[in-house]
Amino acid sequence: MELEHLLYLMYGMCIMFHLMMAWIFSRHSLPLSKRLIGALMLLVALQYIKDLPWVSSFYVDNCFHDRLSTCFDIVTVPVYAMVLFEFCRPGSVTLRRGLLAELPFLIFSLLYIVFVNSFFFYVLIAMSIVYGTWCAVWTLHELPVYHRRLKEEYSYDEEINLHWLRGVMLLFYLILAAWVYQALFQGFLSDLIYMITSLVSWSVVCYFINRQDVVIKTVACGGDSESADVQTSEVQTFSLPSETESSVPSAVATSADVQIAQCIQKAFEEDKVYLNPKLRLSDLAARIGTNRTYMSQYFNQRCEQSFYEYVNDYRIRHSMQLLSDTDLTLEVVAEMSGFNSLSTFRRAFIQQNGRSPQQYRSEMAL
Repeated sequence: MELEHLLYLMYGMCIMFHLMMAWIFSRHSLPLSKRLIGALMLLVALQYIKDLPWVSSFYVDNCFHDRLSTCFDIVTVPVYAMVLFEFCRPGSVTLRRGLLAELPFLIFSLLYIVFVNSFFFYVLIAMSIVYGTWCAVWTLHELPVYHRRLKEEYSYDEEINLHWLRGVMLLFYLILAAWVYQALFQGFLSDLIYMITSLVSWSVVCYFINRQDVVIKTVACGGDSESADVQTSEVQTFSLPSETESSVPSAVATSADVQIAQCIQKAFEEDKVYLNPKLRLSDLAARIGTNRTYMSQYFNQRCEQSFYEYVNDYRIRHSMQLLSDTDLTLEVVAEMSGFNSLSTFRRAFIQQNGRSPQQYRSEMAL
């Protein structure tokens, strides 16, 4: 009886937590990735609510009833995957793709319900394991691609990088493993293990997702986008080659490269645009009067650097001047150099100079 009371307590905690997360991530102003989390949280809460009337009868050797409940629960597996897809490739999740992902699970669930054949149930479990493993491998492959594109558009990565998603993906896999164990070995202990694992894991996941700022779709899709934040009075208007002009004479292209190089140099040397901690490639492109795709090609091919690396080179040089000429604290130096945080400043400084800002300042004082 004490175990049953404990189980009811865990059900209540899980229902309240997931309903609260569903409410937090359900606002229409949020991006799709976060609203998917809200939908998933609501689905999980409804699954717990569905089981509440049957908690005391779960463990009376009613195999069909237990498996029927599992068949209803398994519809959440593709939703977990859609969350990962949408974070790694913003805009990739559509209703059609979601329904296609759900279809195999729905078919085999219906087959089990109609024929009450254990074969179909075990196929469902195997599909969940294979699908979860594939999603984990896909995420690990996709994250470096995402971060490479991120550095082509943004001069910062605080709260927009997805380094934390590796841990979240492992937590999803841990939840899946606990769910498989609970589905195959019904009992008080397996249910408690699953609910505790799920509750702790989702607490961590929701913390990181709530902090995450969602990037523009062009980072994932590689398309062109112009910044809406740049005032038109700042834009210099002259004609540069667009990405659709495939047969530009080399002399014209060279002239355009010289022209854009001069404009970039002016923006960085005179206007010091790199001191804007939220500077984006599309901001700079709009300021100069061209498109972000051409700008990205210019930095990658002509400068042999990503936009992120180019901007942070200027920020580091600016910080080195401040470190040698002033007694400002490192926090102030980082802020005045265009960095969003001291940790990012330290990491970038060490990567470029092979020593910390404190060591550099000490050497300059000798």
